[in-house]
Amino acid sequence: MPDPSITDQLRALLPQDALTVELTAAIEKVATLEHEHAATVEQARIERAFMERAPREGLLYPGDALKLEDVVSKLREAEDIEQSLIAAFHSLRKQRPYLFGSGASPANQKLAEPDPDAAHSQLRHGSLTRQVQEIRRRRR
Repeated sequence: MPDPSITDQLRALLPQDALTVELTAAIEKVATLEHEHAATVEQARIERAFMERAPREGLLYPGDALKLEDVVSKLREAEDIEQSLIAAFHSLRKQRPYLFGSGASPANQKLAEPDPDAAHSQLRHGSLTRQVQEIRRRRR
């Protein structure tokens, strides 16, 4: 059983005949602040889960993604946060692909491209050029 809220504790401590308009207004203000605090804690929990998963998904700008998409409200309504995170990243990848990094690093992309000049220079300056072969034949 969850702990009773501060508002419930205040109402239980004060007798009903002692409640004045000012006390009732103060208790309602405490209830409002308590509700706002609970909403802020829930939003922070959702944002933390989103930010922890962002690097695994390859999201380059998670802060921008949180501002561009209303991820918090979508995740707050969902029952299963993991499934809703998967759906949120899928929709982000589909609608805003520029927020995600490419699969390979720029260095790997450069190395994956064929470079005919580099292949030609490696062949020309290889260890078994004609001159090296001639020198080896002479030494034998």
